[in-house]
Amino acid sequence: MTSKITKMHGRGFTFVELLVALVIIAVGVAGLVSLQRTYLQSSVRAAERTEALEIAQERLELLRFTEFEDIDSGTDTALRGDKSYAVTWTVAPQYFNGTWLTTGDVGLPNPLPAQPDAKSVALNISWTTRGGAAETVAMEAWLGSITGRDGGLVITEPEPRSEPQVTYNPGAAPEVIAVRLTDDDNANVFQVKETTRPTPQVERSGDKLSVRFDTVTYDEATQTQRVEDFVTVNCSCTMRGFGEGATPSRLILEDGRLALDPDGNQQVTKIYGEPLNVDQSELCTQCCRDHHDNSDMANAGVVYKQDDNRTPSGNHRHYTPENIFGFSTRATVGQNYEESCRMRRIDGYYAMYPDWQLQALTVTSAEYLINSAGAAAYTDYVRAVVRSLVLGTALPAPLADRDITVAPGAYQMIGRGIYLDTMSTEHLQAVRSAINNNEADWISKVPFYEVNLTLLGEWDASQPAVASVTNQPIETIVDPDNNYYGTYSRGRVQAQVSGQSIVEIDVRGGNAGVLGSAALHPIESSTAKSSSLTVTVDSEAQIGDGDGTSLFSVTGEVNCLLMQNGSYRSCTTRYYNSVSITTSDLNINCTYSKQGNADTGSYSCSGIPAGTSFTISFSSDAGGVFQPSTITVSDLQQNEQYNVLMTVD
Repeated sequence: MTSKITKMHGRGFTFVELLVALVIIAVGVAGLVSLQRTYLQSSVRAAERTEALEIAQERLELLRFTEFEDIDSGTDTALRGDKSYAVTWTVAPQYFNGTWLTTGDVGLPNPLPAQPDAKSVALNISWTTRGGAAETVAMEAWLGSITGRDGGLVITEPEPRSEPQVTYNPGAAPEVIAVRLTDDDNANVFQVKETTRPTPQVERSGDKLSVRFDTVTYDEATQTQRVEDFVTVNCSCTMRGFGEGATPSRLILEDGRLALDPDGNQQVTKIYGEPLNVDQSELCTQCCRDHHDNSDMANAGVVYKQDDNRTPSGNHRHYTPENIFGFSTRATVGQNYEESCRMRRIDGYYAMYPDWQLQALTVTSAEYLINSAGAAAYTDYVRAVVRSLVLGTALPAPLADRDITVAPGAYQMIGRGIYLDTMSTEHLQAVRSAINNNEADWISKVPFYEVNLTLLGEWDASQPAVASVTNQPIETIVDPDNNYYGTYSRGRVQAQVSGQSIVEIDVRGGNAGVLGSAALHPIESSTAKSSSLTVTVDSEAQIGDGDGTSLFSVTGEVNCLLMQNGSYRSCTTRYYNSVSITTSDLNINCTYSKQGNADTGSYSCSGIPAGTSFTISFSSDAGGVFQPSTITVSDLQQNEQYNVLMTVD
């Protein structure tokens, strides 16, 4: 028996077995070499594109902080390692005369002002890859002329159109407000703070929402910026017992500047929760687990939610879903509850932040904020509100002159909120001392945020027969059969007949206001804010020595569907920005508006005399096909609405 086992162990491999093994190894090695080559090529291409994007952003930053009158077209070369990138940028003047116009358009202001209201920049970065292929990255932006250099990266715009009858209202210029972080109007070096995405990016999954936007603080002295990437989500959770959870991150004052608290985002023992199901944002795992307080956090004043009636453990109150509106049943261990969380990206990951705290709300027309005087008045108001909050004094009176008088047509309103994070006693005292010492840049020490809430607030009109306002449900899904196109409209006034209508926006406090959702806590109801303005509609015009002539409008929505992988999805902003509107009558003023990614595009031909006949034509330089492509209006005798759908294959 021993002899047989020894012989079997010493048998070895046959020649055929060796050949088979060598073939298998050779095939595997060849595949690995090919895979490695492909990986290296992809890595190089990705790295080159990243370099090109960084160069483009650097160039835009240089243009941002160039004196407005000196911003002009140019070329340059940028070197990154051994790679040379060609940089070209083309600057075109943009004038606002009821709509945005550029050189060559009909209707330019006369006389033409010395400086345009804004300048559009088309920037191209070109380079040659290692394989000899030509690559290009294109970027577009608008630079505004608002008081010195407050404008910044305001809007992505399409190429100027040459048709004389085209009018285009981008509707995004009032969406980015650059707040100077100084009281010195003569300062040449200062910081600017703005929410850079035109409107928050709103996404819905089932009945759950997530809202994202960036706040950027630019420091002109050091040519640096601090980007705060925020996301706010709502979740369904189940409350568990005591466990480990993170404390909130926040900004503190360090050496006179705002900086992340090194003691934030620490693991402590407290109540925690778990997501109720998986059909919601992946961030809900973190939200349900961490959005709880304990006694130590409450005593230190570092909590997620301000609550004057905490549980014995120091936690703020949570409520079961069936009682969420009455706030009568608190969730206990083992029960389900609704939650909402604010997070900020830190070192590439989202970290929990204290809840949003709404302090003031203002509604204006889009034109009010496009106008440099209106924009300057509003930014002064923002600084005055923040000063009052810091000093503990009464808030300033709402801005005057926001009421509007319009002819029949569609007009976009804008709702903007001011938020302020809770500061420690030492932090608050340091800011107050800066104010008392007349330090012009005191506001740069304050963690405040100015946010566009147009698509998140609740809108209402007192006399909808005179002037109504859109308040469509927040729907970002795409379902053509049910007329859902991934967008919705809020704050768009439809002026009908002569009279007055008060248009109001209401926004809940806390995270509910940023999410546009129901209040999950009594404090979100008690801290809600509202703002209103009066819309006066004048539906008659005096022509010559005759009687008044009735005025009407033709308006409608511009929806867009993009075919991808055999199914439709919502269009990206560049397709909406490719829309052109032409009319057969140059005396008719038609505008086109698109407020950020979630807003439904719209057009408005306003103040048209009764009996007018004309055509409206729609086109796209991005390959979109319109249904219908032309609207014919004959002997106009009433306000008319026609929606159009653009499809892109």
